[in-house]
Amino acid sequence: MSDEAGAPENPVGRCELRSPPPAWVSVIVLVVGDVVVLSAMLALGIIFRQWLGRWLPIEISGTMMLGLFLATLCLPLGYAAAQLYPGYGQSPVERLRARVMVTLSGFGAMILFDHLAQDGQWSRGVLLGVVLLSVVIIPLWDRVAVDVMVRRHLWGEGVLVAGSPGRRRRLVAILNAQPELGWVPAREAEIEDAPTSREKAIAVAFVVLPPNILGTDLNVEDFPFRQVILVPEVEGVQGHWVRALALGSSLGLQIQRNLLVRRNRLLKRAFDVVVAALLLTLTVPAMALAAAAVRAVSVGPVLFVQERIGFRGKAFRMWKLRTMRADAEDTLAQVIEADPQVNAHWQHSMKIAWDPRVVPVVGRFLRRFSIDELPQFWNVLRGEMSLVGPRPLPDYHLRRLSPLAIHLRQQVLPGITGLWQISGRSETGLEEQERLDVYYVRNWSLWLDIHILSRTLSAVLGGRGAE
Repeated sequence: MSDEAGAPENPVGRCELRSPPPAWVSVIVLVVGDVVVLSAMLALGIIFRQWLGRWLPIEISGTMMLGLFLATLCLPLGYAAAQLYPGYGQSPVERLRARVMVTLSGFGAMILFDHLAQDGQWSRGVLLGVVLLSVVIIPLWDRVAVDVMVRRHLWGEGVLVAGSPGRRRRLVAILNAQPELGWVPAREAEIEDAPTSREKAIAVAFVVLPPNILGTDLNVEDFPFRQVILVPEVEGVQGHWVRALALGSSLGLQIQRNLLVRRNRLLKRAFDVVVAALLLTLTVPAMALAAAAVRAVSVGPVLFVQERIGFRGKAFRMWKLRTMRADAEDTLAQVIEADPQVNAHWQHSMKIAWDPRVVPVVGRFLRRFSIDELPQFWNVLRGEMSLVGPRPLPDYHLRRLSPLAIHLRQQVLPGITGLWQISGRSETGLEEQERLDVYYVRNWSLWLDIHILSRTLSAVLGGRGAE
């Protein structure tokens, strides 16, 4: 990568410095919010158990309720121990994993304590209800709270970015593109000037290392910051599930290749089958209504079936509800040829902002809320697709990708949704789509899948980014 002053900026972010928000606001919001949400979950659990009392009589005394309340309010101590208050520097996937694991461990400890020390005085029905509610609601609350604080500029701590001008501008753009991490670029400096750049509002220093670090006088111990994060000039490598190893006087990075572990593939497949079977059952009425609407306004078959390339390069037939006109291909060729701006947009993202091929009203509605994708749950059950993965692409789209991206895509089952869909969907270009697909394959975990599914639901309900 060029290090000249005129080097191109990262296209996914802005190279601007900002003032960090007050340090205490995010902690108070998260702690108070956790107490309120956990109390509400406990109240709902008690109400549910009392409702069941007509069939399963049990007395819920004031002493029992007080004990459950005090025990439940110990969970924020676990969140604090997991460094979730505020948790700057943790990705959304890492926060999701920590929230779920601490919540399950906390309630598991409560159930064990009640069984061993109290001989089952607490209602197991209440505890079970609170566990089921909290393990879903607590991570959702955390995600919403962070998003709101990001939008209101109340999230993050100031960081110093040190390095040569071109490299540090690129890192500033990357940090600005991921505000949920909570690292707010507040100041830049040359590496040699970083030890004298200490400010009260800045607690973390990012040091972008030059290619030949042996030729510098860099001494991390001279940096007066609570954290110093070294950023080597290495691109396109795995970022999640990497652990530092002390190898004598050398530093090693252990990269965990999750998708090469057979039990992980089996776990992903089991998750796909269970969730897809449930969703397919629940969405049959919606698909029937959508099919009837397509039949009413457009001539042709209700289902659109197209051959796509999947796992290990094997072709399969992907199912969708038809949303385009019968002469879609001819219409596309005419529009691209007639309008240079449309042609440029097509070459950039393989999409058209207002696609004339789509059936008016019905087709646009189905695509906006991704209802046309629902038949692909059947592809998932058949083992041809996954709930989450790189999107299976038509041949003309696939040919535009690099050999590396094509190779990595074929290492996993293609998905109904993926990082591309939650990062702008049709608003992103080919280069960004390729980067996101490669990132997913290299950094896969079940937690990443759950995170993508939850963000997909939010994007679909809001109709964001669909064409």
